[in-house]
Amino acid sequence: MSLLIIINESPSSSKTWNALRLCAALIGQDEEVQVFLMNDGVFNVMNNQNPPDEIASQATSKKLFELHTLGADIFYCSQCLESRGINVNEIAPEIKKSNLPKLAIQIQEASKVISF
Repeated sequence: MSLLIIINESPSSSKTWNALRLCAALIGQDEEVQVFLMNDGVFNVMNNQNPPDEIASQATSKKLFELHTLGADIFYCSQCLESRGINVNEIAPEIKKSNLPKLAIQIQEASKVISF
């Protein structure tokens, strides 16, 4: 079964952190997981995040890299990145550039889609 997790929330959001925790749990159950970051979710792929002390343990870019090393495919919406003024050089090279037409295909091909 393939699962597509869409994350729309910023790095400081508890929804984002819970989405990433769910991804790890699904990978732990041998599920194929893809993560698509769009809207403010693209801020999660930025390197050198400096979260506030109260959520410092929740560095989402590090968690995304961990998920990637566990086998998850991670994608970001290039239009969302551009509209927020984020330079592609600020993103880890393991994160794949994508767009909404490609997301539409991923949605059609996934067994289940979960949006945060």
